[in-house]
Amino acid sequence: MGFTESNLDQLSASVGENIAGRTGGAVSLGVGMAYIFTSIPGMKHLMSYWYHFAIMFEALFILTTIDAGTRIGRFLLQEALGKVYKPFGKTNWLPGNLIASLLIVFTWAYFIYTGTVSTIWPMFGAANQLLATIALAIGTSFIINRGRAKYAWVTILPMTFVGITTLTAAILNIKNIYIPQLNVAETLVPGLINLLLTVCIIVSVIIIFVNAVPGWVRSKVQKERSLH
Repeated sequence: MGFTESNLDQLSASVGENIAGRTGGAVSLGVGMAYIFTSIPGMKHLMSYWYHFAIMFEALFILTTIDAGTRIGRFLLQEALGKVYKPFGKTNWLPGNLIASLLIVFTWAYFIYTGTVSTIWPMFGAANQLLATIALAIGTSFIINRGRAKYAWVTILPMTFVGITTLTAAILNIKNIYIPQLNVAETLVPGLINLLLTVCIIVSVIIIFVNAVPGWVRSKVQKERSLH
């Protein structure tokens, strides 16, 4: 963050917490964000407020991500198991809910117990940004279908940038991280899971765009024909 040990005591006093030797990146990010915000005129004496705001934001982000991911994972698992045993497909079937929930929680708990945040962080980063790309694609579809194609560049430009950047990063993750992990017994399972999930994400995004782009073109052409 550009800080030296000489001002750790000052920063600790400003935020009201002992920040020396704290593990993980949450504290560093919180102090960094607070330091930036207090550089804004009139915010100089709010270091402690911004620090705790940033820590709360990080905690809520992590908890809601785990909560949403667990719920979605459970729904997908139940839907898949429902193809084999129909009661699993019923979301109001309590045994199915409990079994699917335990399996999903066990999988992410296994990652935490056997590794660190670096075990899943690269794949999470790619998935998160590709989700943003999909959201921008949906926004583009809405704009074009509403007959406002001239404004579509507002979503197309960031969508193109984020999509190309993230797909490139995902491919580099596969090449430089996941495939080498397959050659080491200790990292074989995490590497294989991350590899398969990343490939699924990439294929899903490609399928979405292969279907979306022709739809944009058709919609624009139809709108132009209707005007003439």
